[in-house]
Amino acid sequence: MKKKKTPLTRKRVLTNPVFELTRQNNTEFSRAVTANRLLHHAFIPGLRNMAHRYVSGRLTKIMFKILQSDQVNGRGERRVPQGVLSILEGFNFNRDTSLQNVFRTHYSAILDRDSMRVTISIPSLIPKAMIDTASGANAFMLTAMAASLHFEKENYSVEPVQTDLLDISLDLHENLQLHMPVIGHQPDNKVVAALGIEFFHKLQGTIEPVAKVHNALAVIKVF
Repeated sequence: MKKKKTPLTRKRVLTNPVFELTRQNNTEFSRAVTANRLLHHAFIPGLRNMAHRYVSGRLTKIMFKILQSDQVNGRGERRVPQGVLSILEGFNFNRDTSLQNVFRTHYSAILDRDSMRVTISIPSLIPKAMIDTASGANAFMLTAMAASLHFEKENYSVEPVQTDLLDISLDLHENLQLHMPVIGHQPDNKVVAALGIEFFHKLQGTIEPVAKVHNALAVIKVF
C-alpha cells in the first residue's frame, strides 16, 4: 500500500498557532525534566547505596507539579523556582522504601543563614522501637545532605555528612545532630535538605551492607 504523506511537519508544529498549546506544554515539560536531572545529580552521593529505579519519572512529575504552581508567570513561561518548592518535601528517592516508614522518630531541619549551615536535629532516638528492622540489620548509618541549587543556571553544590555506624540494639541515642555546610551558595539559589538511612549486618568484626532496597533517602526540607 502506498504511504500517504502527512501535512504535519516539524516547521508547522513550531510555527502554526494551532499548536501553541503543544509548544507551551513541551517547553514546560523540558524545564521540569531539567530540574529533575539537576536535583537527581545533586543527591547522587546519597543514592549510591539506595535502590532508586524509576526515580527520574517520579521526580519529573513532582517538578512539573511545582512548575504548574507558579503564579508569577503565564502558561508556557512558568518555571520551577517560582513554584511552590515545598511540594518536594517528603519525596522518597527509593520507590519501595520510604524514610517515613523505616525511621519513625521526630527530627527537624533548620538553616542558619549567617553561617550557611543546615542542622538536622534528632532529640531522642530509640532504635529498637523507632527503626524498622525488617531487613534483619543490627546497625545503621544516617546520611544528610544540603544542596544549594540554581535551577535555571543548572548548577549545584553539596557536601554529604554521615554519622558513625550506630547500633540498633542500643536503648537510646540522645541529641543526634548532623551539621551540613551549604557550600557555594548564591542569593538566587534554593537549599534542599535530604536525610537518608542505610542498614548493615555487623557480626564478629565484619560489616556487611543489606540489600539496597531496604535503604531510604528523602527530601525533608526546602529553604
